Amino acid sequence: MAAAFVPARSDAALLLDGAQGASGLRAFFDGVAQRAPALAAGPRMAALVGPDLLGDPLAWGLAPSGPRAVVLASASAGLTAPVRDAKAARAALQAWLAESGIARPVRAPPLRGALAAGEGRRTRAGAVARVAGAPRLLTASGPHAIALLAMLAQAGTRAAAPLSSDRLLASAIARLTEPAAVVTRGADPLRAAVLSLEGSARGLVARGLLLAPEPLLAGAAPGPTACAGASLLCLRAGLGPSGREALVLAARAYLGALLPPVARQAPDRLAQRAAAAADRVVVRSDGADARLLSSEREALWALRLQAVTAPPPAEDAADAQGPRAVCVRAEATTAWFGTPCPAAAPADPGASGGTSALEGQLDLGVADAVLQKLTPLDALHGGLAAGLYAGRLTLGRLLRSSGPVVVTGRPHPAGAEVELRWPLR
Repeated sequence: MAAAFVPARSDAALLLDGAQGASGLRAFFDGVAQRAPALAAGPRMAALVGPDLLGDPLAWGLAPSGPRAVVLASASAGLTAPVRDAKAARAALQAWLAESGIARPVRAPPLRGALAAGEGRRTRAGAVARVAGAPRLLTASGPHAIALLAMLAQAGTRAAAPLSSDRLLASAIARLTEPAAVVTRGADPLRAAVLSLEGSARGLVARGLLLAPEPLLAGAAPGPTACAGASLLCLRAGLGPSGREALVLAARAYLGALLPPVARQAPDRLAQRAAAAADRVVVRSDGADARLLSSEREALWALRLQAVTAPPPAEDAADAQGPRAVCVRAEATTAWFGTPCPAAAPADPGASGGTSALEGQLDLGVADAVLQKLTPLDALHGGLAAGLYAGRLTLGRLLRSSGPVVVTGRPHPAGAEVELRWPLR
């Protein structure tokens, strides 16, 4: 299992079982690249770690079988993969290092013969070495590339425990069933995600566990009628203790980005109380106002967003002004937030008919319709407007040919079982 070769201190890792472990992901990313050539995965992976494990998994003399992984840690990226032809691997490594500068020997215990080139963020490092009794290619790039290279060499030894033995992650990793998976770490209450990946030309499916101190989900989500009129996105959930904590943090972060400190004090206090009391939540949007995207100061206001929770805290109200009104209300049966401010609760969190504890949908076609309203004149403003206009040109076909992204979830004692589907048409 590839997790046995990944250091436990990693921030994230893509795990692949043999060269064929990437075949489904390769088909998916090929489909993405056909619709948005700038998003082709191969060149980015080659720049970060050398071999393109998705597009050319046997390059660099790599073996056709055996676990391999791409690892992220401390703003650096690394790779560990089994080698069939050590001579070819060393020659390819030398060429890759030369792209960043003159290769030089470096100390990266327990490695012997490790090489590095470049400085700072442009640092690249690598070696062909025996790990767990077999030859493996180890590469890394970024400001801490040499340290990451040493960690990859030590993974699975007494000096460095592997990801597969981490007490938080081990049971979730043991549940993985697909030959491709991703593991990421976060901060409480979302401590980590451990997801199997199933790709094809028709799309991507990710399923597995979100890990938290307590359950994220509980009961059943509000029914689909709570999403009536929500064209861009709608998320419905029944919340467990860690789910309420996540909602508190999300509300604080959103209002903190939207409003200056003085203006957000009252809305933030009420939003925190509502989130902390919530057993059910609906977050929904019927789109965005493209006219607000042309100004960086107003861009976050472009999204028309509402959230409704139940049960509510004590009745209260708080308002704030920006490019348009923001309001938070706590009434007899619900609490709700909206920008622009609606006249009444925009959804019923008590609606029945939910089939799981988490049900969400994001329509990328609607997002594309918003971006299509941007013009070259908007791009002249520079900054975010220029970036969004470039994104419209780059991603438009991909957004239009993607079906709605759908996420579902069920309660689990360690957090939540989730499944995400991103279909390509």
